[in-house]
Amino acid sequence: MPSRCPVRSTSKPKRISESAATASTVVRASTNLSAGTSSGNRGINSAGMLRRLTPNTRLARCCRYLADGPPKSADPYLITTGLTANVAKGQMRSLPVSALPRSKYGGITHVSLLTGSTIIGQQGAKFVTALLHSTRVPVELQRIGSDQEEEYFNSVLRNHAAVHVDILCDGEAKKKSLKICNDLDLYVFMTRLRSFPGFKCRFPDVDIQVIAQNNIGNYSELEYSPVKGVVEALRVVTHDNVEKYLRYAFKAAIRAGRCRVTLIHKANEWPVTDGTMLKIAEEMHAKKYSSIELELMDLDECVKRLITDPAYFDTILTNDRYATFLATICSGVAGGANLFSAIELGDNHAVFKPLQTKLSLTNYSQLSPYGIVSTCVDLLNHVGHESCAKSLWQGMIRTMDEGIKSVEFDGTDTGEYVICNIMNKLRCSALGESAQKK
Repeated sequence: MPSRCPVRSTSKPKRISESAATASTVVRASTNLSAGTSSGNRGINSAGMLRRLTPNTRLARCCRYLADGPPKSADPYLITTGLTANVAKGQMRSLPVSALPRSKYGGITHVSLLTGSTIIGQQGAKFVTALLHSTRVPVELQRIGSDQEEEYFNSVLRNHAAVHVDILCDGEAKKKSLKICNDLDLYVFMTRLRSFPGFKCRFPDVDIQVIAQNNIGNYSELEYSPVKGVVEALRVVTHDNVEKYLRYAFKAAIRAGRCRVTLIHKANEWPVTDGTMLKIAEEMHAKKYSSIELELMDLDECVKRLITDPAYFDTILTNDRYATFLATICSGVAGGANLFSAIELGDNHAVFKPLQTKLSLTNYSQLSPYGIVSTCVDLLNHVGHESCAKSLWQGMIRTMDEGIKSVEFDGTDTGEYVICNIMNKLRCSALGESAQKK
């Protein structure tokens, strides 16, 4: 059977010259890795391990470790999740996520509400709580502060779903957010960007679904210095992880009724890593997903078309190298990131955020009410309350059509007024339905 993806030889890596003046990058694409991650305290960027190795053997040891994979643990109770987990910066996961049974007591679904101590975080939490209360759905929020350390993670592990409302502007907050993505294996990032008339969208009929990798490759943070003056960063791409992501992306696009998926790449510059994704995508499309059109597009061409003709795109697929970059451009041409929401998905867990939070945009003094509403809609759809999600979305659209705008869209209304208007529409709609039943 032919190999499913290119494999670089690991016999004896080339020696790197000590006189190298710039940092070099080692890119590894291998089918021998189980799930693209490793556990234990053997992170390859460990300072102690690198100090014990000579400059000539560091790269060889590193590549050999990646090719062979970590030793299998005999302890079935090995901690693989949480702030004290074995998966830390510079390490990669090989053990599955410890998924607990879904927390649904008395028909009530429990959802974690992750928020910081900032004014923005407190305001966002207030909006989410008010909106979910107005929809009268059996969803109970468990508010968790970012300073609650272990409970910050364990709450998401226990409840399987979380809403994250805050702006991640400091290194510690971003590190904690990335750790949740890695520990819970949230390997998909999704956002839907569309045009709303009168809300700073220069192009009508924009409706782009972005489905991207979330925590693979660049965000493994595998970097070290083999010799003084040289830094190497490894971007590990595995066949299994790419296949798992593409399988979900194709199914999600078909389920949403999309007609075409455009896979964005830079295979001319990264022929092994990006080339591996292209090869797997073409094989999967030919065998299982031929009902939807697959288009391959270079990143440069994609950016040009997004700026001049964004309505051309239907669904965009890409790896984590370009995901945030492309989502920022798409949101910009569709009116701004403060209109939209983002979802980080795994096999068992999901975290819902305003797109402002996902992109860590700090040029806003507050979270937009529209992004909060969109986040709540995504959450309700995820937990199985589709009719309530539809009512909430229609309430926001009616508010927009009536010309009620917040300040960031050249309006005169506050975020609180926008949220209250949507809540009143929901209550009036509920009263109307109850009157008709009588």
